Amino acid sequence: MTRLDDPGAYAIDASGMFGHIEKLGEEFERAWLASLSLGVPGASYDSVVIAAMGGSAAAGDYFAAHSDKQAPIPIEVVRGYSLPGYAGPRTLVVALSYSGATEESLSCYREARMRGASVMAISTGGELARRAEADGIHWHRIAYASPPRAALGHTLAALMRIGQRLGLNALCDPDVADVAQAHRELVRGHVGRKVAAERNPAKQLAELLAEADPLVVLAAEHLAPVGRRTKNQFAENAKAVAVFEEVPEATHNFVVGLETGQVAHPVGLAFTSPKASVGNQRRFELLSGIFDAAGGAMAGLPTRGISRLADQFEATAWGDHLSCYLALLRGVDPTPTPSLQRVRAAMAQETARPT
Repeated sequence: MTRLDDPGAYAIDASGMFGHIEKLGEEFERAWLASLSLGVPGASYDSVVIAAMGGSAAAGDYFAAHSDKQAPIPIEVVRGYSLPGYAGPRTLVVALSYSGATEESLSCYREARMRGASVMAISTGGELARRAEADGIHWHRIAYASPPRAALGHTLAALMRIGQRLGLNALCDPDVADVAQAHRELVRGHVGRKVAAERNPAKQLAELLAEADPLVVLAAEHLAPVGRRTKNQFAENAKAVAVFEEVPEATHNFVVGLETGQVAHPVGLAFTSPKASVGNQRRFELLSGIFDAAGGAMAGLPTRGISRLADQFEATAWGDHLSCYLALLRGVDPTPTPSLQRVRAAMAQETARPT
């Protein structure tokens, strides 16, 4: 029996991250139904801006990528303190912060108000909720207790409901049920902790990743946001450094860095989908050969193409479980992020310092 088949190995997951990642699809479906009461100011805009950071910004990326084929207006995710120059009265700004205390999102909220943009807030509470209530702004409460990155189902459901109300996507209840079912099937039948390693490609791959250096996450089109989030999941859950490269861009520059042989045994993780363009499917084939020639290997993490959103959730199940399995193999609890807490504490001291 491998280490990942030993129930005792999961004792290090003291805060229950595996529980969160296993029920992501179910939580998305539950949050979608809860979002029926979500109010959206107005009905017509020229642009939508989602002001968020970290795990909350990942939800914005998923939403934008899912909607980009249907939305008649641009959707932009802003990771920072300032809004784009075009944001104004014809823009809907969604300030999204799980804690309600993210200073970048709060800064964008203030700026949106000053520019006369329509504003919404999504959080569990905190300063963002307090300001929204004081300003009479539409505010949606996230009713799920977890680290922000594990609340993806809830933050994304709220954004998808906004998109539906504004005609940016055509998501409906049966679509959401299909997404939840796709995630459930992959977890219970293939990548979940209760699936034995001999039948579990995620456990098998995690064992190989324990010595990977560097680890490269590759994705294209609607799965690109999942690739970026998975890179972050390796950092936060496994405390491991990974890089993300988007295809086809990676085949125009990144691949040259593998030519000299100075990178020992590079490992690529490629999210693939039958919904990807023929050109990108061919580029993934070429990338696999390039990794082989560099003395490394590239593993495909397939999705079934049920829908673009179902693809995103299946790919997320792969990334979540790989990062958490790697955490166990490295002997670390997936949940705590002490470095992030140190940064937040230092920034809070700077803000409180008199000028």
